[in-house]
Amino acid sequence: MSEYRSFIVPYDFSAHARAALFTATDLARHLGADLHLVHVIQPPAFAYMGGEGAAALPPSIDMPEVFERTRRSLRDVASGVENPPGKVEAHVLEGSGIADMIIGAAEEHDADLIVMGTHGRTGLAHVFLGSVAERTLRRAPCPVLTVQAPDES
Repeated sequence: MSEYRSFIVPYDFSAHARAALFTATDLARHLGADLHLVHVIQPPAFAYMGGEGAAALPPSIDMPEVFERTRRSLRDVASGVENPPGKVEAHVLEGSGIADMIIGAAEEHDADLIVMGTHGRTGLAHVFLGSVAERTLRRAPCPVLTVQAPDES
């Protein structure tokens, strides 16, 4: 039997994340693996401003509501997986480093594989925006499979 029993699927609601989930689900069906969908919410950058600690959030941002809406949306995605291979769980996390949070989730859930979408940016876009997939790949405790969504041209 396969040693691939638990997959982490970072999910940001993009076409690339949907393609990764499709690939992970198909692979998990063949291997009998569980899926852990992970979405990371980054705290607003201005929360780190201020000399005496974090600045207060403006009244227009209701972080508990953001978390709840995201949890509901991610649970909907998880429950929409057709013919689930095993458990399909949704995890909403908060942290400033998305790759760090994905790696932490992989360690916590004893993941055998991370299946994640990549936007495939190159050149200046890659330099300025970086690559969560690349940072995850460099430090992941398990193999990482990257998936790009098909071109919509």
